[in-house]
Amino acid sequence: MVHKSPREVAVEVLTTVLERKKPLKFTLTDNILSIFKKADRAFLIELVYGVLRNLYYIDWLLNGFFKDKKKLSLYTINNLRCAIYQLVFMHIPSYAVTNETVNVEKSFNGKPKVVNAILRNFLRKYNEDELLHINKDMETDIKNLSILYSHPEWLIKRWAKRFSLDELKELLKANNEKPPITVAVKPEERQTVAEYFTQKGFNVNFSKHVNSGLIIEGQGYEIRKALFEAPFFWIVQDEASQLVCFLLEPFEGAFVLDACASPGGKTLLTAALIKKGTIVCVENNKKRLEKLKENIARVKKFIPQVEIKLILADICKMKFKDYLTSLGFNGNKFDRIILDAPCSSTGVIRRNPDVRYRVNEREIKRLSSIQKIMLENISHFLVKKGILVYSVCSTEPEEGEEVIESFLQKHNEFISIKKLRTYPHKDGMDGFFIAKLLRN
Repeated sequence: MVHKSPREVAVEVLTTVLERKKPLKFTLTDNILSIFKKADRAFLIELVYGVLRNLYYIDWLLNGFFKDKKKLSLYTINNLRCAIYQLVFMHIPSYAVTNETVNVEKSFNGKPKVVNAILRNFLRKYNEDELLHINKDMETDIKNLSILYSHPEWLIKRWAKRFSLDELKELLKANNEKPPITVAVKPEERQTVAEYFTQKGFNVNFSKHVNSGLIIEGQGYEIRKALFEAPFFWIVQDEASQLVCFLLEPFEGAFVLDACASPGGKTLLTAALIKKGTIVCVENNKKRLEKLKENIARVKKFIPQVEIKLILADICKMKFKDYLTSLGFNGNKFDRIILDAPCSSTGVIRRNPDVRYRVNEREIKRLSSIQKIMLENISHFLVKKGILVYSVCSTEPEEGEEVIESFLQKHNEFISIKKLRTYPHKDGMDGFFIAKLLRN
């Protein structure tokens, strides 16, 4: 990989993500990014994320320039997508884009002559003024909005039922903008950590919504590199996710369950907030459990008085009393429970632009059923007057309001204290649904 250009790697990453449906966050890793120098690394990130955020629009622009698209490999198609993004959005000179795209095509024995011809025809047809005029004319109906903002029509139709046209466009725009890097730290250390990053040359702002949050401006890779050298507690975590921990009303000495714990952000921030106590983490996937272990190991020295126990199990099936007894807890119930349930992730499209091409309505219904089972199962293990916080990074009511309403209809021993939604276009946060429940 060392000898490959950022353009070649971008084509490979896009092919893996779009055709093999592997999530971007597991494909464009820091191991790959570390191979490149800072400028090339920034170019690679911009290219991959940019193509994914504008995929339908790029394909729409390319439509009509293929004699037979089926004869082109997936690599060639993604190479052309990268070229159009560079021309239309990055405003790189046409000769440079054409030459480099042809070189990339040669590197994997593609069709350089075809690629060269397509790009030259594209440049003859389109100029910047024409594209701006087209964009204004397209902000009218769902089909055109789908193309212009590269979101699937089924998802836009759903949002159109809940938002005005203007607000719908704001949400679509927000999903295509680069989100900030937000870090959770100990509230009492926030000023010190902010000064640390300022000294490292980053611009830092305090979160408006949680007193543990810092918003750091800069390239994600460079920020993560600075974080790993930092001598204090930290986790990369959006403000909406941090809110979950505060709504839990954590207290010193609490006995807490994190029912779907990996990668551990909510576990660790809760640990920092309680300072002393026990957290039981449940995760049903071995690889995700290993990631959870790694994250806990990194910060455990900063939360020495919090005991964290890990359980590999399916939260839908496990009998808590058996597991807790095996851990030496004698079947005690929990003071606090976090259920950050697996979901469609439609609320974090701005961070994971590939989500929009993987999720569908069938998946939302399937996940809603699982979420209801999880909530039902864990609710029995909360003490009286205990608090359970349910959350999903989804914009869809089937995974949020409907799950809670269905649960409360069956359980009059629970009451809803608070329900809230966050959106990137309204709150500058990821799209979350959070419900705070009290057991009487």
